Amino acid sequence: MVGEQKNVDPGGIREIVENMSTEEFAHLCNRLASHMGFKIRKSVYRGDTVVLDAYMHIPGNALHYLIVFLRKEKVSREELMDILFAEETVELRWMIITTGQFEDDAKSLSNENVSLMEWNDFERLLTNFGLKEELMREKRGKEAREGRFLPSVGELDSMLQWAEEFLRGGNYEKALEYVNRALNIKDVPRARKLKARILLALKRGEEAIPLLTSLLEEDVKDDEAWHILGEILEALENFEEAERAYEQCVKHNPRNIGCWINRGNVLTLMEKYEEALLCYENALQIRQDLPEVWNNRGVVLKYMGRYDDALKSYNNALRFNPDFVDAYLNKAYLYYDRRKYENAHNEVMEYLRRKDSSKGWILLARIYLKRKREEDAKKALEKALQIEPGNMEARELLKRFSEEEKISEGIEELRKILEEEMGRIKDRSLKAKMERMVKNEELATSLKILMDYWRRKENELKNEVEILRNTLIEDIERLAAKKERKVRNLKRMKTENLIKLLKELRK
Repeated sequence: MVGEQKNVDPGGIREIVENMSTEEFAHLCNRLASHMGFKIRKSVYRGDTVVLDAYMHIPGNALHYLIVFLRKEKVSREELMDILFAEETVELRWMIITTGQFEDDAKSLSNENVSLMEWNDFERLLTNFGLKEELMREKRGKEAREGRFLPSVGELDSMLQWAEEFLRGGNYEKALEYVNRALNIKDVPRARKLKARILLALKRGEEAIPLLTSLLEEDVKDDEAWHILGEILEALENFEEAERAYEQCVKHNPRNIGCWINRGNVLTLMEKYEEALLCYENALQIRQDLPEVWNNRGVVLKYMGRYDDALKSYNNALRFNPDFVDAYLNKAYLYYDRRKYENAHNEVMEYLRRKDSSKGWILLARIYLKRKREEDAKKALEKALQIEPGNMEARELLKRFSEEEKISEGIEELRKILEEEMGRIKDRSLKAKMERMVKNEELATSLKILMDYWRRKENELKNEVEILRNTLIEDIERLAAKKERKVRNLKRMKTENLIKLLKELRK
């Protein structure tokens, strides 16, 4: 009698599933259930069994499922009953999926609350959701790297598509893995440019430059390669070279709108405002409805002192996108600089309604200060520090508040002393003068002037002390070298010890 033949597919998807580690199999089951539309609350696995606690959302309801994946060739009735009756749960549905088959008596347990799926169903689901193709592709890629499989052109395209997908999804390491697989199949310009973009996303731009220079040696008119090179050089803060790269990009393709915008941004950083404005104008000739270009154009016009034109440009940005937050903030800055504090307040509030940022709260605090609303300003600065605790601008402004409070307290103390002393003064003109000082702001103004003068002198003194210390250290190092004597940690030494050491070396 011939025994039952095992259903195998050498080199196929079943072999891949059977050879997976427990973690890989569990990951595959989770992905498959998600593709099927389940919301997974909990996932546990042990050996060749994966159990998912999941919900299937339907209009007006949500069905609770326990999905059990069994990596087994045969599933008996007893095994199935152990699973189904392990928990007593109300309104629970079961989905049991095996990579093999259910024995005939086990199939009789199938009903409206228990769905049984065998290998053919499992494979069909993998196929329908693209997971089978992905697993086969990964297997062929591995075999290609090991020299056991020669991929087709279609395989190269697939690797590049996956790399692009991972790049868009922010999974840069995975994107790099797939683009390297593609390059192992065939070194093509598309793969090199894609790898350069991925390296830029990983902040490894220096590694990408040779890829692009080799492409440009082969084809100097490749505007895309110039564009990517410009972005990398800009990220490395080599603005002059970046601007040259963007210039070459638009030279070979005047319709490359991204290059016009990037070139305008770099020229703005280089304070070449006329040239930057021309770049933004060229971009807008290609496409009018880009709020970021209108916004950047407004920034340049403001730097050029063309405030009315800048305001119109910001308004155009908001016309194309009423929620373009940067335009609200830039309008607020413009009004603030023009001392139109009410307008500035309105615009920054529109900004903060859309984006909770430290920049917005700090600007609002400055507006409140101009309008003598110190308490509101303090609250705005505290909001800024909640968002960005290390923001030095907000910290400095709050520090000034505490200094102002100390000055105010000092003024009040002086006023009390003066009021007590005035009773003892007999000279009427001196007494009248002191009364005026107590009643008006002359005393406060004088004290503030003295405080500003003290701060300025303190900073000057600190700078002078630092210069003298550096000169002292240089003299010590020169004398020590002359006498072939080693000296260490000079910058950490106290000044008096440095002076002693210098005197010792001069003996």
